[in-house]
Amino acid sequence: MSTFGRIYRVSTFGESHSPAVGCTVEGFPSLIKVQREDIQKALDRRRPGQSSLTTKRNETDQVEILCGLENEISIGSPIAFLVRNQDQIKKDYSEMDQVPRPGHADYTYLIKYGVKAQSGGGRSSARETIGKYLYIKWIFNKKIQRNLNEILEYQIQQNQIS
Repeated sequence: MSTFGRIYRVSTFGESHSPAVGCTVEGFPSLIKVQREDIQKALDRRRPGQSSLTTKRNETDQVEILCGLENEISIGSPIAFLVRNQDQIKKDYSEMDQVPRPGHADYTYLIKYGVKAQSGGGRSSARETIGKYLYIKWIFNKKIQRNLNEILEYQIQQNQIS
């Protein structure tokens, strides 16, 4: 599933060996300060290659904000985030291109969609979780909760004036 949510609709895109991964977020309120540096700090914590338990890929995971902001303030339109893949080497997976990898979602993806990405996990790769991570860790937990009271207060004030 590439899209989830009702109030905030998040659509993820990209694969582990495509040029980029990312997400779009619809329903994000306007007038919220959104700084790229805050998002980058969150991504730095999940960046691959920092542990022997993660992939050896050396991805810097530099986030780009494509739209939805003006002068670091949300404008109510969808916000799109992009993280370019830099260290994808398709031949790294050539020995495993016909057999699902243990501990990965390759087999589930093969059964559901009838295809297995020959260059790594494709949509079932951990790289695809960047969009979900951005939404859950940063957008929802950090920004929405912190600003929810301010938004509600503003809306209450506007309704009392009209």
